[in-house]
Amino acid sequence: MYNPTMRLLTILEVLQSRSEVSGHELAKKLEVEERSIRRYIMMLRDLGIPIEGERGRHGGYSLQKGFRLPPLMFNKEEITAVMLGLMLARELSVTSLPAIESAAAKIERVLPEELQQSADALRDSLILDNVQIGVSSVPNESITLFSRAVYEGKCLQITYISSDGTLTDRMIAPYGLVLHARTWYVAAYCYLRQDMRVFRLDRVRLISLAARTFTKPENFDAKGFILGSIIKGSGNYTFEVLFDAPISTVREVIPETMAILESSGSKTLMRCYSDDPYWLARYLVRIELPFTVLQSDELRDALRALANDILATIEQ
Repeated sequence: MYNPTMRLLTILEVLQSRSEVSGHELAKKLEVEERSIRRYIMMLRDLGIPIEGERGRHGGYSLQKGFRLPPLMFNKEEITAVMLGLMLARELSVTSLPAIESAAAKIERVLPEELQQSADALRDSLILDNVQIGVSSVPNESITLFSRAVYEGKCLQITYISSDGTLTDRMIAPYGLVLHARTWYVAAYCYLRQDMRVFRLDRVRLISLAARTFTKPENFDAKGFILGSIIKGSGNYTFEVLFDAPISTVREVIPETMAILESSGSKTLMRCYSDDPYWLARYLVRIELPFTVLQSDELRDALRALANDILATIEQ
């Protein structure tokens, strides 16, 4: 499985990723005896790699602290993880922006062409929106395939499981990849349904590139389409409320996952969907912004009932 050169490189890779590793672990990984590991360690030391070793039952090998190794090599999945981590750091502002941009630039300068294309695809096709801790687990390979497909205009063949557990095989043309809150979504044209759809990546069971290509509509708003689909799937009633406040103020109290907000001069139009007008009535009263109900009668009735309940408590 390993030739001598590959064994040396494998040992070096393990030492870079671990603070300490035992000779037994290395021997098991490389499928050799521990005395062969000692010989390889000596060869690396002869090459100038400062490897420290501790004898005994609990001893092991480690790289000398502060030693600067040559640039690391990444595969497609690893570069996706690295670049995604930098993008998330930028979104969450966990470190200074200059440091993030500098790190990304250094990595991209030394990437071979194929990995550079994967990095470009991820950067240009992925939209991060209100990302929160605890993102749903999706394989890096899936993220790479979806981002490359969006970037290069290539269709995908997927097996998808719906919310009720139904499995379907579909060919899709992915227009945009969005990580919203904790969930990965893709906005895509579905050839099975012959219409636009939103797919959750954690529900994709199989995925492969198809020979078919597509051209994405100009100025397509993947984030807007996905958020709109999430909101519209929230209930049977359609409500429209006009707030007497600018959109910047309304956005502070109305989350994007709840409603579609549109600026109307100095006012803001909110459109949302729900099965419970009484819940929305209570929510509107609680946020303390002046508003006018444009639609629907169910919401007006719910607000009247709430107002009557409040008046009843005062008159007692």
